Amino acid sequence: MADDRQEAESEEESYEVVDLTDYARRHHWWSLVFGNNSGPIAEKYSVATQIMMGGVTGWCSGYLFQRVGKIAATAVGGGFLLLQVRWSNPYP
Repeated sequence: MADDRQEAESEEESYEVVDLTDYARRHHWWSLVFGNNSGPIAEKYSVATQIMMGGVTGWCSGYLFQRVGKIAATAVGGGFLLLQVRWSNPYP
């Protein structure tokens, strides 16, 4: 009795198996946006090159944000200092 119910359920529920890797290879969304000549960077460069490029760009962005952050902190601190000097001296 239970076997009949399981067979009926399995016959009613038929699913199509989709291979996502094959689907992704055939349907590139960037091909629609940028054309057929552009592809993912993973297909153009080796893993070592990608790691090197990621490390260099990460280091450069960190260095840049460090410098910009110091300049911004100095500007904000200097602004507060000037406000304190201005409010402590009542004459123009």
